[in-house]
Amino acid sequence: MKLLTRSLVRHAHAIAREVGARVVLLHADVVEEDADLNALIEDVNFRIILVSRRCGFRPPDDYKDTCHVVQLPDIAMTRAGQVKVATLVAAAESLVHAGDRILCLTGVDRSGSLDTIMVLDMGTEIEMFSAGAADPLPPDVSPPVFERVLNVASELGVEGREGRPVGALFVVGDCERVLAQSHQLVFNPFHGYPEEQRNILDPRLEETIKEYSAIDGAYVIRGDGVVLCAARYLAPRGKLEEPLSQGLGTRHEAGATITVTTEAIAVCVSQSTGTVSIFKRGRLILDIQKPRGRNPDGL
Repeated sequence: MKLLTRSLVRHAHAIAREVGARVVLLHADVVEEDADLNALIEDVNFRIILVSRRCGFRPPDDYKDTCHVVQLPDIAMTRAGQVKVATLVAAAESLVHAGDRILCLTGVDRSGSLDTIMVLDMGTEIEMFSAGAADPLPPDVSPPVFERVLNVASELGVEGREGRPVGALFVVGDCERVLAQSHQLVFNPFHGYPEEQRNILDPRLEETIKEYSAIDGAYVIRGDGVVLCAARYLAPRGKLEEPLSQGLGTRHEAGATITVTTEAIAVCVSQSTGTVSIFKRGRLILDIQKPRGRNPDGL
C-alpha cells in the first residue's frame, strides 16, 4: 500500500477519534487489491461505509458483518459529488443520521492512493447539503427506488441522450396528491402496461425512461418504483417560501413547488448544466454538479 494512503489513514483515525466521528466513509474504488482494502479497513478501526461504483461490489469476507456498502452511479463525478451522493444514499438507507459526524476518505479511482479527508456534520453542512438531506426519503419511498432514480438522473446529467444534453424531472412518492395537482401534457406512454413492466427497478426499463426524458413534463413514480406516468404537467397549489437560486428555471421551480404541498421528493436534471438537484418540502437539499474540463476527479 502506498505511503500516502498509510499516512492518511493513520491521521484520519486520530482525527476521527478526536472529533467524535461516528462513521468513516471510505472510497473503496481507489484500491484495486483485496489485500490492500483489507489492510485499510483494519487500520481504520471505525464503523465503515465502503463507497463503490462497481456493480455487485461486496465488502471483504472478513468484514462483511461490520462494513456496509453504498453504491454510486457509474459515471464521472467530482470528489465532492462522490461524497454528496454517498452521504445522501447512506442517509436514505439509515446508515447515517442527523447529528452524525462523518469522516470521508477519498481519492482518484484505481490510483491506489487516498489523498483527501473531509469531515462532515450531517444536517448542518450547509455548503454540501441542507438539513433535509439527513432524512431525505418520504415515508412511502423505498431506498432502492430513490437510489435508482438518482442513478438514472445522474447518468442523464453527465451523458445526456445520444450526445445531446437533456433535462428531466422525477417526482417520487405521495402519488395521489401529486396526480391531483397535475395533468397530462400528451398521452401517457406508460398507460395500460402491467405494473411489473413499468417498475424503475427493472434495468430493462432504463432506456425507455431515458428516451422519454426528451418529452416535456415530469415522471411521477410511486414509492415502490412503479412509473405511473411521464409527460406530466405539474400545477402545484402551494408556493415556495423562498425563491430558488438564480439559474434554476421553470422545471426546477415546478419540482420544488410540488414538494411544498405533498410528501414527494423531486429530482431534477438541468438541461443546460447537467446538475442534478433534489428538492424536499420546497427546499433544495442537495445538488450534484457535472464534472468540468479534463479533470473529472477534481474537487
